[in-house]
Amino acid sequence: MGNIHLSEEYSRDELLVRELKASGLPLFLYGIGLIADTAQVYLSENGLQPAGRVIDDKYVKDLPSGPEEHLLSISQLNRQYPAFNVLLCFFGGYRNDLSKYHELFPGANSISFLSSIYDRGVLEPLDRDYVSSNIGLFNQAYDLLEDKLSKDSLEAYINAKITKDASHLFSFVRRPQYFSEHNTIKDLTLTREEILINCGAFTGDTIRDFLETVGNQYNKIYACEPDSHNIRKLSDYIHAAIPDGTVTIVPKCISDKTQTVYFLNEGTMLSRKVEAPVPGAVSVESTTIDEMLDSSPASLIVMDVEGNELKALQGARQTILQYKPLLALAAYHKKDDIPVLISYLKTLVPEYRFYFRVHKPMAIDAVLYASAREKGCNAHLIRLPQNQAVTKFDPPGVEFHNSL
Repeated sequence: MGNIHLSEEYSRDELLVRELKASGLPLFLYGIGLIADTAQVYLSENGLQPAGRVIDDKYVKDLPSGPEEHLLSISQLNRQYPAFNVLLCFFGGYRNDLSKYHELFPGANSISFLSSIYDRGVLEPLDRDYVSSNIGLFNQAYDLLEDKLSKDSLEAYINAKITKDASHLFSFVRRPQYFSEHNTIKDLTLTREEILINCGAFTGDTIRDFLETVGNQYNKIYACEPDSHNIRKLSDYIHAAIPDGTVTIVPKCISDKTQTVYFLNEGTMLSRKVEAPVPGAVSVESTTIDEMLDSSPASLIVMDVEGNELKALQGARQTILQYKPLLALAAYHKKDDIPVLISYLKTLVPEYRFYFRVHKPMAIDAVLYASAREKGCNAHLIRLPQNQAVTKFDPPGVEFHNSL
């Protein structure tokens, strides 16, 4: 039986904030998106107020700047401030080699990034106390992983979480998400006959990667996305990229039962089901994979539903039992996702084999894979007629552009 080694390091982010405060230099956030917004909140909560935000010179003219938002171009920052600190607030900034950024910011005393800013909001913090108290469950999950990279990736993921240091993950990141092991691991290799259920289809990013992976050769795609803003973009993308009628857009939440639910309709990757009518929430319909398919086959289920993965799997119970589809599941929203999802699936389909990969260098987009391809109903055994008409369910109040 294997054991996960827990790092003894202290919280990197807490140490970083102390160092930034002690320097006495103004701090600038390089970026203006979601990561920068989240970093701003984290820093304010820890008694450090950034002096402003920085963007590339070419974008400055396109963005408003009010008194509440001190926004500078890189050139302006370098001219106006002889010394300062920089926090990189975008996905590409999470790396070991930061030399290129020191060239961009010659006056920077320090250039770094925050590792734990996503452990808030829709993500449950996975801290040392929780892991230590439940180490037996995590070790059981670790033992059920099929390959060394899965085991090493899980250990790195846990240590990145408990130490708030994303650098644990840098050597384990694999791209593209969900399809990085295609043609590398037999269990995870896709065929030209896949029937994809994409839960949390967003604006079509996963479908785009899927099409590239299979060379546009597949049977059918179900694109499940309840956010009305995202659906418009998804519909436009599918109309332009996949006009042959093999895609069904399902504008509903995927869960364990059919009902009306509250949903934060934000038009972002963080749009999600909520339990109460909080500000910004709207009423949408939820359905189950079993009801949606009505005994029709599925060979591949890709799922990122912002923490609702277990319920979505429970609503796919008959489909999983009958077809044993390859599963690629987001496993980073809840602190017990990894042991809970593995336990549920292993009980349901004992022949499932499990893999774990991280796909971004900041302890998000960690994915659990389950495969029974050699023993179950493989994709190449499932055949549907091509060039079916696209099915599109129009949700109330949603106007589709370039309607399919």
